[in-house]
Amino acid sequence: MRPAYEWISRVNQKHKQLAERDLSARQREILDRWIEIEFVYSTLKLEGADVQREEVTRVVSADARTMTDGDRAALALLETLRTVTSLARETGKAASLTPDLLIKLHNVPGAVPGLRKGSGDVARTAQIMSAESLPIVLETAFRWYTADSFAELHPVEQASIVLLRLLEIQPFEEANQQTALLAASLFTLRSELPPIIIGPEMHAAYRVALDEGGRMNTKPMVELVAEAAERSLRTMIEEAEGQKEKGKRKN
Repeated sequence: MRPAYEWISRVNQKHKQLAERDLSARQREILDRWIEIEFVYSTLKLEGADVQREEVTRVVSADARTMTDGDRAALALLETLRTVTSLARETGKAASLTPDLLIKLHNVPGAVPGLRKGSGDVARTAQIMSAESLPIVLETAFRWYTADSFAELHPVEQASIVLLRLLEIQPFEEANQQTALLAASLFTLRSELPPIIIGPEMHAAYRVALDEGGRMNTKPMVELVAEAAERSLRTMIEEAEGQKEKGKRKN
């Protein structure tokens, strides 16, 4: 894996290349649908769901005529992704993570609403944070995310720190991972970068980054999130170029 600064440089380069494309409204819509499909599919796979990309595509394209449990999970995740994307686009870097927004993003069918009252799915953490302390801990963390020192960090670094902290806190009884990915993605989306898409081929590196994050070493997660962003941007550029070529052939 490349050093974090090199990945971040590549992210900036790819972001600039995409921004320089004169994309039509239709091209942007196609890229938005690709992002939604890949984020929902990859996040559900990361959660261990037995889901196929074709199933997610049906949900995203509103072509799911009958809803299975898997479709409901995909639809709920899609709705929350659209919520955080809309917030980022409407308010830009002024968009902030709050406890209320975090609870709203925890849109999981059948999940207990609100912050956890017990230990939840925190078995893998070394020290379980008490449910009573959650509101204060979250408020403290979210306050720092609005500080000048945090604003100086690259969006990839911001997202990585938020992701690791939420996975450490484990605010909910279940599905903390997908909610943390949504919340962390606010910090890339508000800088016009794609959300954090951890594809199946990155799962092993992701688990290593989580373990290192538990040891207060954030570098592997920054590298991984940067790699994920660079991959997404590269694919988006390729897709935009492909759409451009199709348009030329039609004309």
